[in-house]
Amino acid sequence: MKPYFEQNKNQSGSQDIDRPYYVGLQATDQEGYHIPPHWHYHMEIIHMAYGSAEVRIGSNAYEAKQGDLILIQPCEVHTVTIPTHTPSLHYVIGFNPELLRPMPQLAFNIGYMLPYAASFTAGQKLISSELKVTEMLHSLIEEMYTEYQTKAPGFELAVTANIYRLIVWLLRQQQNTLEAETLSVEDSGILEKFHKTLIYLNENCHEEISAAEVAKLSMMSYSRFASLFKRLMNTSLTPYVMFLRIRKAEQLLLDSSKSITEIAIETGFNSSSYFIKHFKRAKGISPRQYRKNLLLPPS
Repeated sequence: MKPYFEQNKNQSGSQDIDRPYYVGLQATDQEGYHIPPHWHYHMEIIHMAYGSAEVRIGSNAYEAKQGDLILIQPCEVHTVTIPTHTPSLHYVIGFNPELLRPMPQLAFNIGYMLPYAASFTAGQKLISSELKVTEMLHSLIEEMYTEYQTKAPGFELAVTANIYRLIVWLLRQQQNTLEAETLSVEDSGILEKFHKTLIYLNENCHEEISAAEVAKLSMMSYSRFASLFKRLMNTSLTPYVMFLRIRKAEQLLLDSSKSITEIAIETGFNSSSYFIKHFKRAKGISPRQYRKNLLLPPS
């Protein structure tokens, strides 16, 4: 199976590249549903209106039931399966973190800090709520879907406003996951610098990267860069680069034509044994088992 990379799109399959979001709906009766393993740069939220589904995110599987929300961070490999003879309905909301650019700190947290933090707090992927909250969220998402489909005048504002409301609710549920220090207005330029730095790290994580080199690219002294990186990301450079390498490896493992050794080399590891050791430490299973779990056809 070749890797499946999903661009921003609506659920009918057509591209919607002019907008930084989409809202879709998938209903099943007897036929079942399966979307193959894939990843994308936008964040995705799945809301089970009724029924149930197995959602696999990386090496973890979750049973999403009526009222649950599933959070899929940017670049995470995931798949959704609903067995045959299982009536269900779920909404899918996807949005680019750039939608939050007018709020630099929030955009930074959603786009960079949350994916890193969430990889170590698997329990934050599935959120179950009390009935009253579930009804509020369902109403909000249903309204968002209706606006997106009907495209009445001002629907862009209505959809964006509801996405903002949903994000606020989610962030307050995950307040312990996001502990990066809030910057002052005067420090807003720092986020722009770090935005470029993190893009560079993502594109070059397979290379040998030293903090001194990255500090120079960021036009900072080593000590200032190290301090700011720790302040914003709640980690140092080395474990963050390892996180990026493992995440890239997860994506490459979707291509069954690539060997484990090839993937190890492509992601910057000196040997397959060193790669397997770090992958297993991060994901709890070997790369080979990870691939088998994801690419195994649904029963």
